[in-house]
Amino acid sequence: MSGTALMNKGCPECGSARLRGSSIRTGDTLVQRLVCTPLRCRECRSRFWIYSPVKIVLLSVLLLGMAFWLVRDQLHPAPISATSDLAAADKQFARLSAQALKGDAEAQLRLGKMYANGEGVIVDVTKAAQWFDKAAHQGNAEAQFLYASALLDGRGVVQDYQAALKWIEMPARRGNPQAQYRLGQMYRFGIGTPVDKVKAYMWFNLAAAQGMDEAARARESVVGQLKPEEIARAQADAHQINEQMLPKTDAAKNATTSPPASP
Repeated sequence: MSGTALMNKGCPECGSARLRGSSIRTGDTLVQRLVCTPLRCRECRSRFWIYSPVKIVLLSVLLLGMAFWLVRDQLHPAPISATSDLAAADKQFARLSAQALKGDAEAQLRLGKMYANGEGVIVDVTKAAQWFDKAAHQGNAEAQFLYASALLDGRGVVQDYQAALKWIEMPARRGNPQAQYRLGQMYRFGIGTPVDKVKAYMWFNLAAAQGMDEAARARESVVGQLKPEEIARAQADAHQINEQMLPKTDAAKNATTSPPASP
């Protein structure tokens, strides 16, 4: 048996052209396996190798591809602008992190959003909720809403409806329409609180007055379940809350809504 690859197709031992393919064996070298094909002579039973053009071509393509990937960054360096953008993003993240650690509520809110949305960092809802929590405790209304939403959905924190109710009411009373709408839903369906359609109508009314279509539709779905005196009470409560969160000079101009149709 010959271990040398041959270019001719005859048996190197007896010269016979009566050959057949042979299987790969444990002792065959890597070079033989990569660029050659094993054959066996039907006459003398010798086993030998011949070069395989197909294998050689495939190996050449593979090696060229590997070489290209190794030198790609050198042949095509990243644009200066892209590198600058990455450096700027890193600096911004470092600056926000430093400010957030010092207790800056706005930086904490921004950092929470970055983790929540995967802006320049890997999405991490737990870290997002932690930063929203810190900013919420400092009175940041947007952070209070986002932290309440995390508590409602169990996103990054243990789901806690009662805690969510406490946190979402703060931005709702400060005029956040999304918080007002979600708070209305909580009272409408009894999430973290007993069902209270009057309060649900009131919060929907406040959010609808700021142009939220979902709140307007929710308000209309509730109004038919209330008595006229309950609607009047909800309107009065909404007006009172609206006056508390607006400057006195703007209170009349930003009144909640016109009286709804009778149920």
